[in-house]
Amino acid sequence: MANPQNCRAYGVLIRNGQVLVSAEHIAGVPVEKYPGGGVEPGETAAEAVVREYREETGLAIRILAELHDPGTMISPLTGRPYTPVYFLIDAEGEPAVPDCEPIAIGFVDPARVFASDRVAQPEKTALRLALAREAAREEAREEAREAD
Repeated sequence: MANPQNCRAYGVLIRNGQVLVSAEHIAGVPVEKYPGGGVEPGETAAEAVVREYREETGLAIRILAELHDPGTMISPLTGRPYTPVYFLIDAEGEPAVPDCEPIAIGFVDPARVFASDRVAQPEKTALRLALAREAAREEAREEAREAD
């Protein structure tokens, strides 16, 4: 990613077939997205998603894979460029939003994400990729169990 503008890092956490979603407002518009946020100077996108997840959910995450890097786009909400990067992550424990964060978080059915007009297309693409990776991981676990 050469010279990204307004780089943002997000983590897709799937647990028991549901995905963790953050409900918040951007430019006064209600949106749903994955926990995450801005990459600070000198920070990588991977470092940013770890920090942002801890700040927004209290969870210490483990990055499993980079899922989606669609490049720099223009936000339909702000009219400004942004460069999102999405990671498949894992975490233990239950998310809890600190009082200082103006968001609500919760696990939802992926079908709700795909059907929502409050979720941007890059988030939907990241979720499709995450679900495919999770299905492949589950299939590999099943094959390993059968081999034992």
